[in-house]
Amino acid sequence: MLTVTAALPWEAKAARAGQAIAGRGRVRLVTSGVGPDRARDAAEVAIEQHEPSAVISIGVAGGLTNNLRRPSITIPTRILRRRDGAEFQPDDELRKQIVRLLNQADIFWQSVTSITTPEILFTRPEKREAAETGAEIVQMEDAEWADLCDAAGIPFASIRVVMDALDDDIPNEVVQWRGKPSALDIAVGAIRRPGLLPELLSLGIQRQSAIQELERAMTLIIPAMTPELISADVD
Repeated sequence: MLTVTAALPWEAKAARAGQAIAGRGRVRLVTSGVGPDRARDAAEVAIEQHEPSAVISIGVAGGLTNNLRRPSITIPTRILRRRDGAEFQPDDELRKQIVRLLNQADIFWQSVTSITTPEILFTRPEKREAAETGAEIVQMEDAEWADLCDAAGIPFASIRVVMDALDDDIPNEVVQWRGKPSALDIAVGAIRRPGLLPELLSLGIQRQSAIQELERAMTLIIPAMTPELISADVD
């Protein structure tokens, strides 16, 4: 069974339409929680109890370069783990299947090197330090899934949508948003720090666009890939 994992419920929601089209019995959604420790725990359970035919990790990532279009889908070809310097390669065939589907639907995407960190990178100095590893995006879960999937012989790939750039500072208020921020979310942040209003409005629009882009991609990818994976299992 294809497994799609995300850290947060609002990220996992981007896969709901694709799951509904493919059929719930063919696709399992796993919400791990934020961070490498939670991701590893969730991966261990998923692999041991459900034996996925393939795993795709999805969600929002931070940008570690100013050269990525925003928002845009990114497909990592390398995943670094900051805590120990380990490096993982997503499954090449699974990644190529995803890329073919995106190309057929004329969905813009970019290849990147990704890094898993144990903390959110809010400021430019924090981002620049992580970028020195060669990473172009940052997330907090993928290396753990990639590590355990590799050990179990399960194909793994990641699809991340980027909504900020290297030189963008991320206000703490953004972390409190659950998916698309409401007018109340933005108003509360602006009341606390009035000077942030323009930035929060801009980030709100970027977050909404990023979620829509991810949902569009997953609504295409999940139904298209599921028959191939089931057929592969039978063979």
